[in-house]
Amino acid sequence: MRVSYGKWTKHRLMSQDERLKDYLPETKYFSKESLWTMVEKHGQVMIKPCLGHKGYGVVQISALEDDQYELHKDFKKVILTGKEETFEYLKKNCIKRQRHYIVQQKIPLAAINNDPFDIRVMIQRKRKPKDWVITGKLAKVAARNYVITNVAKAVLPVEEAISKSNIDNEQKQKIIAMLDEVSLLVVQYLASSYPRTRAFGLDVGIDSKGDIWIIEANISPSSSMFKFLKDGSYKTIIAYKRG
Repeated sequence: MRVSYGKWTKHRLMSQDERLKDYLPETKYFSKESLWTMVEKHGQVMIKPCLGHKGYGVVQISALEDDQYELHKDFKKVILTGKEETFEYLKKNCIKRQRHYIVQQKIPLAAINNDPFDIRVMIQRKRKPKDWVITGKLAKVAARNYVITNVAKAVLPVEEAISKSNIDNEQKQKIIAMLDEVSLLVVQYLASSYPRTRAFGLDVGIDSKGDIWIIEANISPSSSMFKFLKDGSYKTIIAYKRG
């Protein structure tokens, strides 16, 4: 039976594994009720289309004082008063009919000079042998005033991004090894549900305390960002695609 490639399906699959649960931000299927439950609990959430890519359609909602809410999409922000007005604006201007969405806890990403970044980990396998291998890692630094890192002002080696970041210094040395371990664990678990898939692109967040969060697992990841690195990872990724 075919398993959906959507974000909600993959999140539910990962949440069934006890080893992965602590690395997942709280995520619910989007509805009016789930939205406000999550906003009241976390203060700031992300709404994402289940079948989206490159950050299209992602909206950040933040609770402000006096029953006001800030909606941030791309580089634009709007402040609305009350849950009803906010939800109606969201439906009219941000949510497309016939599409499914999730609402996810916003991770307070580590930053470089106040610009948040996350990490893309590319994990692939060849047809033979079928062992999963991390073929590339990079950090995407969000452009100023953008809510997501898909609009990146810089692409950096992960080690460089972590060293320049506001992450607690005691945690910096542990993160790389832990990042690799968790990434391989995610892919090895998901692979049984997607047996024909030979590449996963994981979007991984790290907060300022050094905690790792699996934000999303992409089934058809783009490799173009790796061209900006000079570590040979792009050639390795292409070789695995052909293999």
